[in-house]
Amino acid sequence: SPPSAPSGPTDKDTRNDTDSDGIPDSTENRTPGIPGPGGAAPVVGDGNGDGIQDSTQPAVASASVPVSPIGESKPAGAASTYVTLVTGSQDGKLDPDSGARITRLEQKNAPAQLPPGMETPLGLISFEAKLATGRSSETFSLYVDPALGVNGYWAKDSTGTWTNLSSAPHGGKMALEGERLRLDFEITDGGPFDADGQANGVITAPGAAAQMPLSVVGQASSVAHGEFWL
Repeated sequence: SPPSAPSGPTDKDTRNDTDSDGIPDSTENRTPGIPGPGGAAPVVGDGNGDGIQDSTQPAVASASVPVSPIGESKPAGAASTYVTLVTGSQDGKLDPDSGARITRLEQKNAPAQLPPGMETPLGLISFEAKLATGRSSETFSLYVDPALGVNGYWAKDSTGTWTNLSSAPHGGKMALEGERLRLDFEITDGGPFDADGQANGVITAPGAAAQMPLSVVGQASSVAHGEFWL
């Protein structure tokens, strides 16, 4: 019998990923833009407001995710929202000396056990970033819809303690920018919040844009001195 024709990619979402961040161009190019430098008009597909479409930038990734703690399971009827992640971030814009790039950005279901009162409207936002040679840590910014009501970017360390990395005690911050909430944080390669636990030039982080009651924020946990649930 004649040889069969070579089979090409069947999923168009995997064929057109210009910046190799795991998010198809078709998704990134629909991301609502925010005002650019100096108040420039928003560019559709530019989730961090640097005037450049995210689909062309390996250090910027935008995705549409269901609004649900079990968003990975794609619950029927769940609304969707866009999130934008920046690595090598300086207040949401790219550090020209960083050289880092995002290789994966996806939504995962929230774990069954969370600190009391923690709400995770997007479940976990899991990502992987490759660092440039010689870099031991990297800064990130996560843009989300303020209407979600989150008040931090929370990550769990190897002891099981959840910490708000976008808080001042941990070198992070939160800011409103172009009707988006920007969560800034830093993760050290091989440090307590790098899920692969290895200083291997890759940061793996399954964290949560989450809300904790103000009555709980800042209370020290009983896990270890200096550690926080938040």
